[in-house]
Amino acid sequence: MRINRSARTRYFTVLGNEVLRDRRLSFTARGLLAYLVSLPDGAREDVRTLADKNPGVGRRGVAKALDELVEYGYYVRRTVRDEGSGQVRTETHVYDTPQADGGAPLPAPAGTGEAEAGKAGASPKESKNPEQEPTHPAPGPTGAEPSGGRAEGTAPTETTLAPMSEATERGSALLSRLGSVEPKLALSSADALALAPLAARWLEAGVSELEARSLLADGLPPVVHSARALVADRLVRKLPAPRSWRDAAAPAAPLVECAECRDPLPRGQQTGICAVCAGAALPVTEAVPVTETVSDRVAALRTVLRARPVTATARGLR
Repeated sequence: MRINRSARTRYFTVLGNEVLRDRRLSFTARGLLAYLVSLPDGAREDVRTLADKNPGVGRRGVAKALDELVEYGYYVRRTVRDEGSGQVRTETHVYDTPQADGGAPLPAPAGTGEAEAGKAGASPKESKNPEQEPTHPAPGPTGAEPSGGRAEGTAPTETTLAPMSEATERGSALLSRLGSVEPKLALSSADALALAPLAARWLEAGVSELEARSLLADGLPPVVHSARALVADRLVRKLPAPRSWRDAAAPAAPLVECAECRDPLPRGQQTGICAVCAGAALPVTEAVPVTETVSDRVAALRTVLRARPVTATARGLR
């Protein structure tokens, strides 16, 4: 085929061939990337607005294309902290070349200031009066432990976090990726971990991740004040029934046949003979199908027309 390009001096976007020919991306993802790169800096776009502008793709298609761009580093979300107010916000960056770093981690909070110079482990500047301010309880009998201490011969215990189940880990991962589909529902790591047990119930019920994201992100209000509260409410209120409850009912058991005529017995009767064989009912005769041809039908109509009396108007017409 012949490629025809027109020279442009304004209103155009430059993309490298290695990006437009990146076979890891679908054609939908490449087109979406080209559209996003053509927007001015500071533009506001999400899955809903992109789907409204491309009704042929739909929200699921747009969400899937964005997932591809996120996976290969073209669409990156970074969490930043405002130095003045300390508030945390999420910034979305679109690149015309893939980025390897992905989303940047949350920056560490500001410290409390520099420590005073001095020898580590030294006593404080002001001395204490041991008589007025006792620092330790009076020693007890030899071998006795202070109140609340561990029993003799037992090892000190360490505080460890209980391991999460596989379903809880999958639920936390699902909620962490929810913000890439709908920015209004972006959750922090702590919020995702707190709501992970509720999301695990969805996965245990047989709901796929794509279906869960669609149910949670569909029909959002114009302004979301608390993404965690909204997601928690929808996880409880929109929990689908388990797949086993929604499956079709099991087929009914076959009917038992009569011991004599082999006709099916009424449902609920497991043994014996039917009512006809027992003499309690008359046998049902099979209807003989009536076979009538078109010629028979035409002959019958002619007979009816000939038997009808001829009116005066009909005689005048003749």
